[in-house]
Amino acid sequence: MSAVVLQKLQKEFENRLQKAIAYYSILSAFNSLNLQTREIEVLAFAATRGTITPASARREFVRIFDSSLATLENVKCRLIKKGLLQKHGEMYRVNPSIAPDFSGGVIMQINLSSLT
Repeated sequence: MSAVVLQKLQKEFENRLQKAIAYYSILSAFNSLNLQTREIEVLAFAATRGTITPASARREFVRIFDSSLATLENVKCRLIKKGLLQKHGEMYRVNPSIAPDFSGGVIMQINLSSLT
């Protein structure tokens, strides 16, 4: 049996949105989701704002990320097909299984193992 290597990494972010972008980037990489940058941004924005549905939220996303409403709608549809965005009542929200509260600290545990 080989020894377990423990590494602790810590990083501070300017705001919750930047923290959420880092979180979804890591989630995508380790789960082979192959999310595009814009998809990660939409997930992070929706997770920190609560939803992407209201017109004010969509306009804010377009302004922050220098995007367009058409691009946002296309990305939203892709994330719905992947099961990462879900409809709750009239609102589209991030799937609760991947939506931690970004207002506090987020701790991720990553276990890497091999079969041989």
